[in-house]
Amino acid sequence: MAIQLLDAARNEIPVKFTQFSGGERHVQIDETTLGSLSGNVLVRAKMASSQDVMDYLLLENILLNQGLTVDLEIPYFPYARQDRICAVGQAFSLDVMTKLLNINANKKAGKQGKITVWDCHSEVTTALLAANTSFKEVVNLSSVEIIKKSEALSALLKDEKTVLICPDKGAKARTQMVADAFNSERKQPITIVQCDKKRDPVTGKILGTHVHATDLSGLTAVITDDI
Repeated sequence: MAIQLLDAARNEIPVKFTQFSGGERHVQIDETTLGSLSGNVLVRAKMASSQDVMDYLLLENILLNQGLTVDLEIPYFPYARQDRICAVGQAFSLDVMTKLLNINANKKAGKQGKITVWDCHSEVTTALLAANTSFKEVVNLSSVEIIKKSEALSALLKDEKTVLICPDKGAKARTQMVADAFNSERKQPITIVQCDKKRDPVTGKILGTHVHATDLSGLTAVITDDI
């Protein structure tokens, strides 16, 4: 399920998502169930399509009209990578997306509480969420916080045969942060292998790549990125 609704005790609440014959989305919560909700609710939204975005907005509209406080968790924030106008004729997609999340904010019966995103592409995401929405708190979970929730991945990064791959210049700070978090638990600092790529700003197509390493035989390569 792309979108989950949880009550204050974090029990999942059934929500029916359907589509009308004209293509419009429809969201329904049982009347008795809706009436039993109070205080804060949490929506976990794994948005992978425009349909998911619309489903969330309709669900939020229901919850705010009910007088509830809505906390939202979006692991991968849609359009975060289009955090500027990259070329003439293109949209500032992230700005549009964050403003969409504010269209229900005038439902004064309820309110937007906290929004949490995971390792967003850039600080522009959190800045626009703070500027363009009515959420009282904006939280960005760092890559280190996410990785440390996995025992297997943490153990891998402590292994002396593991190297970190930095996929491009934009990932340098993120990769170094992960290295710094685990270096104290290693005999030797983890090696960072830098990669570069050249992209066509109009089509998004990658025109060329380069890995600044000659031989990684016998090593385990871990890539940390925001996707």
